[in-house]
Amino acid sequence: MQHLADTCANCTTDAKSKRRDFSEQAWAVLLVWKEVQAGAVDQPICDECYAELRETLIDRAGEIEDALKAPKQPQKGAVVAKGKSRKAG
Repeated sequence: MQHLADTCANCTTDAKSKRRDFSEQAWAVLLVWKEVQAGAVDQPICDECYAELRETLIDRAGEIEDALKAPKQPQKGAVVAKGKSRKAG
């Protein structure tokens, strides 16, 4: 069942909009790249927003592949412990 709306959840234009089937990973990178509003994830969007988001994903597919192949880096501020930790004091 497709979810329909009269307003786009991304650009808020009054336009026939429907929910798009992007993967969780696609929504995540679109959010990181600030290409989509957080409130638009899994919500109906208009044809124009859909076309732009789809084009962005296609154009930047290499970046996604590179990120998936890159070795995982510890998060900033993460503690990597080997052996026993020392008590502060």
